[in-house]
Amino acid sequence: MTKLLEQALRQIEQLPDADQDAAAGALIDYLKHMRDMRLTEAQVAEVRRRRANPERKLVSLEEARARIARLGG
Repeated sequence: MTKLLEQALRQIEQLPDADQDAAAGALIDYLKHMRDMRLTEAQVAEVRRRRANPERKLVSLEEARARIARLGG
């Protein structure tokens, strides 16, 4: 177990039971779905293509958040 995970578990142990259950549920949900968060080969190729473009447009974190909000995220 990594030090960071040990630290997180120590903090979770200090929470009330209901909060511990919520944290455990969130971790289990993450583990169940992390395999679904993989890019396809086509998506990887597209990311590489876009990153290789020296004229690509970068946006600030604030603009990225605004765009995501407009998409309903």
